[in-house]
Amino acid sequence: MTARAGSGKTRVIVAKVAYLVAHGLTSLDQIAVFMFNRTAAAEVNERLSAIEVNGHKLTDINVFGLSKRLSNPKTSTVCIASTFHKFALDMIKLSGQKPQMITEEEQNKIIEQSLQKYLKQLSRKMPTREYQELRGLVGGFITRASQKYPGTQHFPDLERDVKKYCQKYQGNSDYSKNIFLHQIALRTYQDYLSTLKSPKIDFNLLMSSATELLDSASCPAIVDRIAPLRYLMIDEYQDFSYLFYALTNAIRRIATGAHLFAVGDDWQAINRFAGSDVDYFLKFANYFSRDVQNIPLATNYRSCRKIVEYANRFMLSSYDPHALPAVAFNRKPGKIRLLSQKKVKFKLDDLDEDALADGRYILALQEAIEASHHIPLRLRKLPPNKLIPIAKLLKTTLRILSKHPCTDTMLLHRHNFLSHESFPLDIFFKALRNLVIAENLFSSTNYDILLRCMTMHKSKGLEAEIVILLEMNRELIRSHHPHATIFELFGDTLAAEKADQERLIYVALTRAKKRLYIVSNDKNPL
Repeated sequence: MTARAGSGKTRVIVAKVAYLVAHGLTSLDQIAVFMFNRTAAAEVNERLSAIEVNGHKLTDINVFGLSKRLSNPKTSTVCIASTFHKFALDMIKLSGQKPQMITEEEQNKIIEQSLQKYLKQLSRKMPTREYQELRGLVGGFITRASQKYPGTQHFPDLERDVKKYCQKYQGNSDYSKNIFLHQIALRTYQDYLSTLKSPKIDFNLLMSSATELLDSASCPAIVDRIAPLRYLMIDEYQDFSYLFYALTNAIRRIATGAHLFAVGDDWQAINRFAGSDVDYFLKFANYFSRDVQNIPLATNYRSCRKIVEYANRFMLSSYDPHALPAVAFNRKPGKIRLLSQKKVKFKLDDLDEDALADGRYILALQEAIEASHHIPLRLRKLPPNKLIPIAKLLKTTLRILSKHPCTDTMLLHRHNFLSHESFPLDIFFKALRNLVIAENLFSSTNYDILLRCMTMHKSKGLEAEIVILLEMNRELIRSHHPHATIFELFGDTLAAEKADQERLIYVALTRAKKRLYIVSNDKNPL
């Protein structure tokens, strides 16, 4: 099912489950729903628990008389929806194993230690900034590698493919650093895997181990749990990955008659950096050939008409002219405004006096910098005139907020930092917080509830009455990342990066319900 932004994918999944059970086509015991985070899974389970059919709770309708009920006895909440990772963990526990999931902090620590260990072996010392860049790239390599080559048993395949990659570009000076990265990342990953000894396990190894257990069909408890399944439902299918695909196939090899119902939006596929592959969505029939039928879910219930149409025009012109456009349910026009940051007038005359005019923006930035402990020393030493571009953006944002006090508002940026001086986005937000509270636009209480600031990536799945897109300059949002093709081994190309950028912009545009403000120095940023 192709479901555009704001079309109510979660509602559709809940309705599909309720329909199947209410019409006697299956029982809750025979349905597995996979959501992409725990919050969404809990929401589905709570909604299903509240549904009644002819005076009977959906959870009490047991069509096929199966003895095992998937519910929490303490809360009477149905538990058929979970994340893929939670499902995999349950399968491993059914086999009698007691895995210990490592935290993200533990994972980063192991990678850090493994990298430093290998650099020491090479007697390689690096400046701090160069090391931090390498650390980030090595972490990215391991994230991608552990999707396609999870565990020590698949490491020889990765080693072979890295060797082929390095041989392909051997002698090419432009690729010398890239080859070094792949070699050091490969050895760091090898050490990471050897350090991660049972019962310690990470998420990707968890998925791989569960798939192997299902493929072996050697555990009666697992077979008894899986065999009765008649329906598998997957949300956010555009973020499907190799490990999810392998686990889904393993489930269907045991539950041979299970139907697959997937809901997603290829226009919102923005997680390739984490191992997701939109190819599973675009070529669905190639991966799941049985009973293929695509049902469009195009109605956007979130945004006003102009916002939906604007997002459609952007995607149809830049991404895919033949794609299914969204249709606005809300016929109110809504509002879209393009504001220029560089045209904002700004004077520093009052900074050394009362700082009640433009000086207050500089002062707010300086105070936010001083109150932050993690900010680089170079930013602490910035003179007032160097802060003017950031102060202009702050002034523009405050002007918008002054028109909509105490209104649910979301500020979005392409990165975690502004383009000028790589100024941290969170410090900018602290300065804004102090200004809006001082001017009584928001109280200190409702500010934290009604005003949010984050990257476009983190906004996925969220919405707000008003969305302000910061620094939507073409050279910023459309520029190629210096490492865009560094992981060609995992399918990274300039074309793939361009598509990622376009889909990310679409996600940002469609967070707005009523008003969309685009702050840019370009006349036509999109």
